Amino acid sequence: MADMDAGDEAPVSPGSAAAAAPDAAAAVPGTDPRAILAAWANDSDEWVRFVVRQVLDTGRPLSLEDAEDAYQLFRQEKAFDKRTAPEVPALTTPASADEADEPLTIKKLCDVSGVNALVAGAVIEPHEGLTILFGENGTGKTGYSRIFKALAASRTADVILGNLAAASNDPQSATIVYKLGSDTRTLAWTGERGVSPFIRMSIFDSPSVNFHVDDDLEYTYVPAALALFNHVVAGLKLIQAKIDDAAKHLTSGATTLLSRFPKEATVHPLIETLGASTDLEALKAKSDPDPNIEERIDVLRQAVAALEANTIGTQIITLTRVERVLSQATTVAATLTAFDSFGYRSLLATRVALDADYKKFRDELFSAADLPAGPEESWGEFVAAGERYRRHLEEIGSHDVARCLYCRQPLADPARELLAKYADYLADKISNDIAATDASIKATVAPVLGIDSTDIASFVAEYADAGETPPFYPALRELHSTLTSVQKMTAVGSATEADLHATVAPLSETLAEAHAAAEALLVSLRTQADNRTTALAQKKKERDELIAAAELAKSWPMIDSHVRNAKEADRLGILSKPLPGLSRSLTALAKTASDQLINQSFDTLFQEECAALRAPELRIEFLGRQGKAQRRKMIGGKVKPSKVLSEGEQKVLAMADFLAEARLAGIDAPVVFDDPVSSLDHRRIREVATRIAMLAEDNQVIVFTHDIFFASTLLGLFEKSKRCTYYQITDEAGKGEVARATGPRWDTVGNMKRKINETIQAAQKESGEARAALVRTGYGWIRSWCEVFTESALLQGVTQRYQPNVRMTTLSQIKAAALPVAIETVTRIFEDACRYIDGHSQPLASQNVSPTLAGLEAHWQELQEAQKAYGQAGG
Repeated sequence: MADMDAGDEAPVSPGSAAAAAPDAAAAVPGTDPRAILAAWANDSDEWVRFVVRQVLDTGRPLSLEDAEDAYQLFRQEKAFDKRTAPEVPALTTPASADEADEPLTIKKLCDVSGVNALVAGAVIEPHEGLTILFGENGTGKTGYSRIFKALAASRTADVILGNLAAASNDPQSATIVYKLGSDTRTLAWTGERGVSPFIRMSIFDSPSVNFHVDDDLEYTYVPAALALFNHVVAGLKLIQAKIDDAAKHLTSGATTLLSRFPKEATVHPLIETLGASTDLEALKAKSDPDPNIEERIDVLRQAVAALEANTIGTQIITLTRVERVLSQATTVAATLTAFDSFGYRSLLATRVALDADYKKFRDELFSAADLPAGPEESWGEFVAAGERYRRHLEEIGSHDVARCLYCRQPLADPARELLAKYADYLADKISNDIAATDASIKATVAPVLGIDSTDIASFVAEYADAGETPPFYPALRELHSTLTSVQKMTAVGSATEADLHATVAPLSETLAEAHAAAEALLVSLRTQADNRTTALAQKKKERDELIAAAELAKSWPMIDSHVRNAKEADRLGILSKPLPGLSRSLTALAKTASDQLINQSFDTLFQEECAALRAPELRIEFLGRQGKAQRRKMIGGKVKPSKVLSEGEQKVLAMADFLAEARLAGIDAPVVFDDPVSSLDHRRIREVATRIAMLAEDNQVIVFTHDIFFASTLLGLFEKSKRCTYYQITDEAGKGEVARATGPRWDTVGNMKRKINETIQAAQKESGEARAALVRTGYGWIRSWCEVFTESALLQGVTQRYQPNVRMTTLSQIKAAALPVAIETVTRIFEDACRYIDGHSQPLASQNVSPTLAGLEAHWQELQEAQKAYGQAGG
């Protein structure tokens, strides 16, 4: 129990002068934001005055219809359209509108389902003043607070879960009966967050402490007068969007127009860049309005088609091949003419004679050599290979003339003689003459064998079965046949016809003439083709230019409109550029108005709340832009409060910020506190209780708490006014069981008497160990009865458990003369009871002494008589 001095002898009533709370209506007067807006609008364009006037008149954002009217006024004011709208006069400061909402009061919360593990059937009917929902940790009271937080869209609203221990959960739902002004309504809640009008409720809990202490907070409340700035900024953005859309629309369509003009026409790039800078007069001069222009275009199209037929090109391709074949034919004829057929035949005869002489020499040389077979070609190759191997050994210095090249055995005289013959054979002149003759033959036939006649062969084969052939074809075919015959005969070393020149000469002459004629014709055709290409390009250009000139005349209304639209869009863009700056200037004014209307008022209210709650003094910095006000708390200008203050100091500081913010808006809805005094000492608990009590005198306040001292203090503060309802939340029959009560449950003489009588009656019906156990329980209740009797009867409740004050007004009611007798009886039986209960250790001698039912009944009778005697004694 807290110690109290004489100055704490009675609770302070919420309505007393000693409990004077901060004035909820207190605020720092400032310039009316409406006057600021009006003055700003009068220095702006006429259409801006129209926007501001509509916002000031309605107090709401600019409607789409008004935005369209403002845009039309903008166009007329800037000379885009003819002026038809009436003049907008200078604005005068309108009278301030009443911003107060109808008061909200919660009348009942019931039918809760699907919220945590709360049992069904609970009903909470909050008082229009203070409602206390008291329950120990884990009894379920948080489930009810979460419903309020969800309805209000609190900064710290949790996700509401169902019963995690259940196999399945019912959907979240609850019924809220509330009063809005004089109208009673019912909400069937199904888990929604932020339900109007409950979003006006103010909720304070432990998680919000950090928000209110360290964070840069935006105000949950924006005065309607300050919101006007945002409405005007939004209106300006609507007008700018219309201007931008109009400019975008005006500049569309050039792509469709461009596709109508030939890309090669000189006007194509002018159409491609059609815009505000286009010279319409110069462009129009390129048009041709001739009504017969389509006929002129058709003539040019026919000319182009004729030139594009390209028959000369086909002739050139055909003649080029003929020229290539004839060129190859003249080369073949020249080669065959140059072939020395008589010399070739003479070389072949010489070769035959040398072969005969060589055979005769070889046979005579090796007739006595005892060869296994006669010397022939394979034998000659063998000898030549041995000679090459001998030269190789000599080159590397390894040849031994005394040994055989192959078996490496010493050479006998016969072997040496044979090797000498081999040497003579290899050095024979006839062999050398044969080699020289073969070389001459090869050199003679090489030009003929190397001739490329693929084009001739292909041409001859192509026309072999044709009914009509070129005049030179017979000569070409005969030349090809002659070449083929000569190549076959010379390839195998056979003799050709004697006078080949006589055969080829006439063919060569015919083919040479045909080749010359083909070359001449090909040059002529190519010249004609070049002239035709030039003529085609010229006619195409004439056609494209004429088509473009005709399209210019046909599309001129669209072109003229497009250019004028582009000029208008250009002007719109120029006029649109200053609008963001206009909004910024209004934002600066909004910040000034916010400082006057919110920040200065909040600072005053915050200091009042800090004084009432004995919160630490610190400086508030006010931040914000775009009309949004924020506040920041710092100690020493640079340190966050959480780095310096204790947990209890942070809590009362957060509560001061919370209450100042709530008062700034004008409290017209329930204020909910969820465990507001955790971490606070008894003195601060009483200060917080007093402040909440003051708040509840004029507002509906709902408090969730598990602190019995705090709950008792609140109840004491409302002992006279009775503007308070108390609910006990337990988990005896399930989480969140709600019961209306008069205060936290504590023991009384009456309920202790009932429990003792019930225990004695139960013991009388039992025997043995069961009776002994009930007797000990009875002594436990007797011990508690002695404590409660002493507290409430002997001492007349001057000091009580869970009560924060000493009730000096009952001190005179203590019957001092009767105290000694009563004290002796109560003390003696109290000590006996202590020896019989399990909660006290006993000396060894008394441990085996068991209480009896008769002793219990006698002691209880004695105590009742002592109570009666004290009650009947005089003061």
